[in-house]
Amino acid sequence: SPHVAGILQLQSSLRNAPVVRELPTVVLVGAPNVGKSSIVRCISSAQPEVNNYPFTTRGLTIGHVEIDHLQCQIMDSPGLLARTERNEMELLTLASLEHLPTAVCYVMDFSSFAGDKCSSIQDQLELRREIRGRFPKRPWIDVVSKIDLGCDTDAMAQLKSINTGEPILQVSLQENTGVEQLQTEIIQLLSRVRIVLDAMAALQEENEAS
Repeated sequence: SPHVAGILQLQSSLRNAPVVRELPTVVLVGAPNVGKSSIVRCISSAQPEVNNYPFTTRGLTIGHVEIDHLQCQIMDSPGLLARTERNEMELLTLASLEHLPTAVCYVMDFSSFAGDKCSSIQDQLELRREIRGRFPKRPWIDVVSKIDLGCDTDAMAQLKSINTGEPILQVSLQENTGVEQLQTEIIQLLSRVRIVLDAMAALQEENEAS
């Protein structure tokens, strides 16, 4: 499909960064301006790379962490909007989730400053329903960011009502609240993806041997 071709083209352009397919990856998904890139910078073990790649209108932030001496990566994705007509980058984000073994960290901003005409709190919750509905088996955590700016209690109640047992973290990078727990949860997500990747590699080896 054209979207798979797009992923392959995107991968081939990531010459200065590890290719997504080869590394356990957590993708930060959510509406624009909810704090995804800041989380990548906060969680990463070194200064993340910020580069412009095909299909992106701004830098794509990729950070790295080590688990048991093995490299893993965390990447933000261009913001998704709750709408039926999506642009090429949004479609590529969805196709990447569909075709690559990744875990999802869904980031929301429920503060009184959240949202604009494109991504109100209700839009963020609607987008969360849609993405989780598309990828019900992906390792997943919900992150409510910027809680130092306040947190809409009705939005939290709605999130809890649609959450099906995934961790819900409330985080303020500004005040260093919930950051340690977020790091722990992301490492657990990466470990789960690594199990899948190891199983896929073993299966491929078995097929090649036969």
